[in-house]
Amino acid sequence: MFLDESGHHNLDPQKIDPNYPIFVLVGCIFDGKYYQEEVIKKFNEFKKSFFSSEDIILHTLEMTRPLKTRERRYDKLSSPDFRVKFYQALNTLLEEIEFTLVACVIKKPAHLEKYGVAALDPYLLSFDILLNEFVLSLPKGEQGKIIAERRNSVLDNQLELAWLNTKINGTEKVKGSEIKEKIESLSTTPKSANEPGLQIADLVATPIGRHILEIPRKPGHGVEYVILEKKFSKRRKNGSSGLTILPK
Repeated sequence: MFLDESGHHNLDPQKIDPNYPIFVLVGCIFDGKYYQEEVIKKFNEFKKSFFSSEDIILHTLEMTRPLKTRERRYDKLSSPDFRVKFYQALNTLLEEIEFTLVACVIKKPAHLEKYGVAALDPYLLSFDILLNEFVLSLPKGEQGKIIAERRNSVLDNQLELAWLNTKINGTEKVKGSEIKEKIESLSTTPKSANEPGLQIADLVATPIGRHILEIPRKPGHGVEYVILEKKFSKRRKNGSSGLTILPK
């Protein structure tokens, strides 16, 4: 399961963006063998077909604001014709690739209003939710790995401490012993490692957030939510999706 986020985890009321007052953590779950043999190859071929290189790292922020971020590699996306073709192909690729999607969306103002100073960090709260989904989705006898995008030493240490805590105390739905049995490892990987799974998680996180906020998708821009909706985990007995929105 590859993890990436959209929005900031900060709960300072003065720093909550009124245009994007949410935090989204996404987990993209792949079969390990299929990921190594198919996904990496297909994703790199896609990048090479549009940018003549596998080395480019697809990142939503730079892709949507190439001129503001001065990221020259994405200049082609400033062309409407190129952008339409790019996102059409990207949506087709994401539809074809087999993966299961789990996500947690935290509405930060409502989260603060409900819990006040006791409000949990959105990233760590979301991590627990996605960890539950991942553990419970694994077939009996199989182990999984979690790869999160590296942020900074402080935040990565917080995640490591939270991970150690869950292995001891478990979560609301999963015992610590089950987590240790089913999850082989948790690691953080920098964006510079050019890991396709992390890039896919990044590409799908913001479209989920925009859907929750009911922000219309501009024609020729971004990933179509209807594609992602089909990827959400259907593990729950009542058939509900792997999308959790908090507070409930």
